[in-house]
Amino acid sequence: MTTNEALCTPAELAAARDWVARFQARWRTLDPDALRELMHPDTQNLIPPMAAPADCEGVVAHFKQAQALLPDLRIEVVRWAASGDAVFIEWTASATVNGHPIAWTGVDRVRLRDHRTYEGRVFWDTRKLAEQIALARQA
Repeated sequence: MTTNEALCTPAELAAARDWVARFQARWRTLDPDALRELMHPDTQNLIPPMAAPADCEGVVAHFKQAQALLPDLRIEVVRWAASGDAVFIEWTASATVNGHPIAWTGVDRVRLRDHRTYEGRVFWDTRKLAEQIALARQA
C-alpha cells in the first residue's frame, strides 16, 4: 500500500491537508457563498447533475439550488488521499426530506493550485439518491 507521503511532495501534502480541513469546515453548516474560498474563480467543477463543468459562481449557484431542496444538507469526510496536486475525498452526505433522513456516499477529486481548486469532479450514485428523495416525498 502506498502512503500519502510517497505520492506527494511535503508542500503538496500540506496543501491537501489544509484544503481538506477547510472543505470539512465549509460543509458542517452549508453556506454556498463560503464555498468560494475553496475555489479559483475560473475553476472547472463537474457535479451531478450538471451537464457541463461550472466555474466558481456556477458551483455556488448549484449548491444554492441544492440547499433549497435539502436545507439541512451536510457532508462529513470519511477519508482522503492525495497524489501530486490531486486530492480525493470520500464523504457521506445527509439531509432530511419530508421529515425522513436520507444519506449517500460519494467522492470528490479536486486539483489544487495555491491552496484552491482549479478543477473538480464529484461522483455518487445519482439514481439511488433520486430514489431516496422520491420515497421520502411519498411518505
